[in-house]
Amino acid sequence: MPLMIKVLEYQNSPAAKSAFGLGFLVCLLFSMFSAQEVLSKPERKPVPLSKSDFELKKQSSSSTLSHPSTVRIEQKQQTAHPSIPAAKPPSRPNFVQPPLVPTATHTSKPASFETSFTSWPAKTKEPIAAIVSIHGFGLHKESFAGFAKEMANRGVSTYAIDVRGFGSWMGEKSEDKKLDFYQTMMDLRSSIYWVKTMNPGVPIFLLGESMGGAIALQATALFPECVSGLIASVPGAEFYGGKKTAMEVALRMVRPNSKFNVGGKVIEKATSDEKLRENWLNDPRARKEMTPKQMAQFAAFMNQSDEMARRIDSVPVLMLQGGKDKLSKADGTERLYKALKTPYKDYVLLDEAEHLIFEKGQYTAHTADIVENWLTKQTQRLKSAGFSNPR
Repeated sequence: MPLMIKVLEYQNSPAAKSAFGLGFLVCLLFSMFSAQEVLSKPERKPVPLSKSDFELKKQSSSSTLSHPSTVRIEQKQQTAHPSIPAAKPPSRPNFVQPPLVPTATHTSKPASFETSFTSWPAKTKEPIAAIVSIHGFGLHKESFAGFAKEMANRGVSTYAIDVRGFGSWMGEKSEDKKLDFYQTMMDLRSSIYWVKTMNPGVPIFLLGESMGGAIALQATALFPECVSGLIASVPGAEFYGGKKTAMEVALRMVRPNSKFNVGGKVIEKATSDEKLRENWLNDPRARKEMTPKQMAQFAAFMNQSDEMARRIDSVPVLMLQGGKDKLSKADGTERLYKALKTPYKDYVLLDEAEHLIFEKGQYTAHTADIVENWLTKQTQRLKSAGFSNPR
């Protein structure tokens, strides 16, 4: 009965009359039934992040710590750097999937929290700031390479992780390595702390694009004490052709675990650059197939951002939208921006940009200037307010 009440409430809400319509309602109903255990538990305030939540493993090697160019914890490559430690999860938020306990006690693997991590350290001696990046739907952490190198030249250390179910997680069959937004939040939380240990005294900002923007936004709402600010590019849940896609997903729900190609449609709308389209289609790390069940999970997760945005009341936020975006509607991004309660928020409409603003080399010098100036402004504001060691 509580589930049906939630569905009826959603049906009468403005969100139900937007891009997803009736088709998304069917998907949401399926997702809600699969998450009955999660929805039945009361929501509590997330546990604040503190050093007591983590414990870095002692290294047998006596070598000093430095920035890795790539850390693939799940592959357990030999490295002098510490594994990203496991965090105690906050009280369970209202996610579609129930949390999964990391299986990190196999005899062939040391006890650690598994994730896939890449870094581009700042070229300057003292970084202005550090960014932890989360990629968009179908992409992977290396999609930020061009932008990250540009920011490294400007004195900003940049890091990126793979969302569970994408990039280096593709092909994994164990349940803890499939599409999982809740576990991605835990990965992100642990990664932030790891970046803090590598950059003492440096403010840490989250940056996400599209799906990654929604993940970064929701993570900021759940544990704002972890970050100094948020940069969210097109994080909204309103898509061109979204209702048609949702109806197709609903019809395919008779076989919820069957796969169908959604990558081609996303790529076609995300960019008009034929060379980029070809590169994306041929990228073995890019995920192009999803099941109807996974698409329902994705849609339900994205639609949680409206509620989460209203929880952000003090963290500074920079939100961006491409003026020529043919995949994400500007209305969705603007709605999230207006929902933010923080007084430190900025909205930038990039007239010539398409869907990808940071990934796959689609950034411009103007975009990099905007990010650098905003990061500098927020860092100076924190220091002037008395945060000698921001966040």
